[in-house]
Amino acid sequence: MNKTDVIVIGAGASGLMAAGKAAEYGLDVLLLEKKSRPGIKLSITGKGRCNITNSAELKDFVSEFGDNGKFLFGAFSKFFNNDLIDFFKKLGVDSRLERGGRYFPESDDAHQIVNALIKYAKQNNVKIRTASPVEKIIRENNKIKEIILSGGEVLQADNYILAAGGKSYPLTGSSGDGYMFAKSLGHTISDPSPALVPLVLNTPYLKQLNGLKLKNIELTLYADDKKVNKLFGEIEFTIFGLTGPLILTISAQVYKFIKQNKKVAVSVNFKPALEEKQLDERLVRELNNFGGLPVRNMLKTLLPLQMVEVFMKENNIKHTEKCSSVNKEARKKILQGLTDMKFNVVSTRPIDEAIITSGGICLDEVEQNTMKSKIIDNLYFCGEILDIDGPTGGFNLQAAFSTGYLAGTSIGENK
Repeated sequence: MNKTDVIVIGAGASGLMAAGKAAEYGLDVLLLEKKSRPGIKLSITGKGRCNITNSAELKDFVSEFGDNGKFLFGAFSKFFNNDLIDFFKKLGVDSRLERGGRYFPESDDAHQIVNALIKYAKQNNVKIRTASPVEKIIRENNKIKEIILSGGEVLQADNYILAAGGKSYPLTGSSGDGYMFAKSLGHTISDPSPALVPLVLNTPYLKQLNGLKLKNIELTLYADDKKVNKLFGEIEFTIFGLTGPLILTISAQVYKFIKQNKKVAVSVNFKPALEEKQLDERLVRELNNFGGLPVRNMLKTLLPLQMVEVFMKENNIKHTEKCSSVNKEARKKILQGLTDMKFNVVSTRPIDEAIITSGGICLDEVEQNTMKSKIIDNLYFCGEILDIDGPTGGFNLQAAFSTGYLAGTSIGENK
């Protein structure tokens, strides 16, 4: 029987941080990873660039996580964005600030972040075992007695950290095992659902629009014809629907509305910088300027070329229609299309295509200031397995690093 001070299950962002931090206190730490190498999911985040954190102030940062965000005050008070930037700098990784307060490694290479975390763990003598999936966790009264690996090997520790991730990108290792283990130990799991995931649309124009990026637009989310959210930024059309920062941000909401059998739609305002009166005045000028030329020629000054044909079909504008023939009623219809072009949403893409998982271990069963389970005396949690999810922009990785740091620190300080 092999026994150690701490066993960490899952070598992702939070697990690597937690293992390294606990080992800093001189504890004997074993880090188990089911896949062939640590940090696979981390290495592909941010399209391989790895948006590690955001420059937002603490209060604003927490608010990005919605109602559950306040749970993170404990972790963020110990280890926040500037601490994380300094942490990586000491490991030889400089960071760069980009628009939206996003921090990336200077190299634009997520593997540099993964390698730095592995270096940190090994510097503190963490034993990392890959290709070592946990099959079962054995509970005795209110403690974990031992864990059993898939090959039958039995391992024991004084304390355990469950950092097994969510259900998104299962090929990287986060296939929902952590939820199963936590549930078997008596924890409640809030319905795991996709977050930061593309949307599927019901529109015949997707082939024509595939690859079109719309920047500086206003996106409005509707549920049963009621406005429920409004955002400004960028979206991108795909062969199945929509993706891009705004779409990923609203996707968890969309999933919940669809699950409630609500009719969901998104609306695009192509010209959010202009008031309706200003846009109408511009439209009048453009129509007068183009006079006897087709309306489609005029639309090219207001819309991306790839959108013009679709816009004309949606608004029943004939190819032969001249700008000079557009009456007040037709002009209002064009104006409506420019400020409120709706697309019906069928569903989100599957959870295995989601960047993160919404839902997870219920937070009222976890101590906010230690990450310790309120049910199992020698169990701690960190990372995506918790019922916390935020938008794109570095928020979720910071939460993973901070909760991992706190879990490792809590065990270290109580040794």
